[in-house]
Amino acid sequence: MTASRYITSLFVLAVLVCWPMQSFAHVHLEKSNPAKGSTLTSSPTKVELWFSSKVAGEWSKIQVTDASGKRVDNKKVSSGNDPKHLSVDLDALSAGEHKVRWNVISGDGHRIKGSFSFTVK
Repeated sequence: MTASRYITSLFVLAVLVCWPMQSFAHVHLEKSNPAKGSTLTSSPTKVELWFSSKVAGEWSKIQVTDASGKRVDNKKVSSGNDPKHLSVDLDALSAGEHKVRWNVISGDGHRIKGSFSFTVK
């Protein structure tokens, strides 16, 4: 085997070994309270999000809006002592659908965002 083929083979092997690790490295939302798509009988006092890995609380945003698009959170994201957990306090919510939008920076520096809805009866 020539030196160039040997180097190429090592490179291909390294890519094959490292690629799966890179694809699983990004943070994702594991669960929320209220849960995605849930219907509640009373207004929650806060929205909580749990991620698969630590997130930068100081750079994270959670925005909760009502059906008319009015913001109903206090705009102060808290991470407490758990770097995988974020929360934001809510005003008393009226009946209807509410949308949660979140935007975080993961421990590896990637910006991750998403959204979901829940309903208050």
